[in-house]
Amino acid sequence: MSDNFHRLAKEAESKIKDFILNYASGATGIFFFALTGKGDEVFNSLQKILVTSALCLFVLTIIFCLIDLHIDTKRFYYVAKQHEISDEKKRKWGKNDWYKKLRLWFLYGSYFTCTLATIITVYFLITKII
Repeated sequence: MSDNFHRLAKEAESKIKDFILNYASGATGIFFFALTGKGDEVFNSLQKILVTSALCLFVLTIIFCLIDLHIDTKRFYYVAKQHEISDEKKRKWGKNDWYKKLRLWFLYGSYFTCTLATIITVYFLITKII
């Protein structure tokens, strides 16, 4: 019974991760498209800092998501290899725990950088309007 809930939780997390990766990738593309437009756009110092910061945070979000996906792949491969060992006493799960902890840093890091980049982008847009 609990295996079903674990599977559903993993699927939900994967969907969130996919959404964040797509969102950050799209936002980065939009920044490049917007900034390479007419060329006559003038930004003040604050706006330059905001645009640069948001762009860097979106790129960092993409990097965090890709690293998280890589860690997940390595962890699943490791778990599969441990299950192939017939003697349960010879199975070692320490590396799996390490992978779980490591990937959480990148997962939560991507949440943080994406949220912060979005807030900075909104602030930038407000400064452009005012």
